[in-house]
Amino acid sequence: MKRLIGISAIVFLFSMCSTELDLLDDWKETCVVYGLLDQDQPKQYIRIQKAFLGPDNAYNMAQVYDSINYISTIDVKMEQVNRTSGQVAFVYVLTPDTFYNKQDGDFYSPTQVIYSFDTPLNFETANFDYRLVITRGANTVHATTHLVESFDIVSQPTPNISFIKFNSSTVVEVKWEGAPSARLYQLAMYFTYFETDIGGNTTFKATPPWVIGEVETTTNTANQTQSIKFDPDGFYRFIAQQVPADNNVASRESQSVEFVVFACGEQLNEYMEINGPSTGIAQERPFYSNIMVTNADGTEETGIGVFSGRTRSVKGNLLLTPQSLDSLSYGRFTCPLKFEDRNGIVVGCQ
Repeated sequence: MKRLIGISAIVFLFSMCSTELDLLDDWKETCVVYGLLDQDQPKQYIRIQKAFLGPDNAYNMAQVYDSINYISTIDVKMEQVNRTSGQVAFVYVLTPDTFYNKQDGDFYSPTQVIYSFDTPLNFETANFDYRLVITRGANTVHATTHLVESFDIVSQPTPNISFIKFNSSTVVEVKWEGAPSARLYQLAMYFTYFETDIGGNTTFKATPPWVIGEVETTTNTANQTQSIKFDPDGFYRFIAQQVPADNNVASRESQSVEFVVFACGEQLNEYMEINGPSTGIAQERPFYSNIMVTNADGTEETGIGVFSGRTRSVKGNLLLTPQSLDSLSYGRFTCPLKFEDRNGIVVGCQ
């Protein structure tokens, strides 16, 4: 299964596997931090919770609000640090927001606390690092990351996109500029359409993202064009998987195609690599976190979580060519789905 870069890609872990367990060890609070800075978003969100250990059943304790959430006991700030001088140029204070959309599960719901601040106009990528500082009493949790620089998709200069396979070597290629701090790029496609039922009611529909592929880099890719090529038949296969054949549907009309290239920084890339599905016999995994903890006595240790940057480039409102509309209407993969052809007629399977 392909991963999609985003906050949903992060698994929020509250326990770690170990070969040794001391049930009589002293209690110790552990701060768990997950955050992705994205300068293209209106607000920046950081999830800050705590791991817990107690005498009760873990599943019972996880359902208690203050077992996993800090309640007015931490101060959270973001420092904008000059990369050359190391001086703090600006400090942003994060405030807790309560969200009511958490799904039921092992941990307390439906509310969850996320710390946030409004994205400033001077949220620069070129000359600054960003340091997250969480203070609880005499203990400090901290992490530093770059913002991933903005970039553009440079292919698809026309508003039309073709998914016609003229011969066995025909491919669709999406190209984009490299961003210096990006270490993983992922290409996704979204497809939107109108659906009219047999009663004449029309509804706007959108597929989930089709994660087409990814490009991993180990060095600065500024001024280097990156690209992903794919078989045009993959588009029709994806539509056939995501759009159901339905006797209550009278017709469907293609609206548009949108390509999105997601890019993430080194920290998130390493985190995703380590926490991805295991393909080997050995199940022991290395541990990755760029969260650091400075204790009251001045000692430092590694915390739990990841703090990194991400951004994306979008090429949207692409219209299918007339030939592609015909293939969507009566091609072998999608003919049962009742899409209209270039003339607005549902041809279907014949």
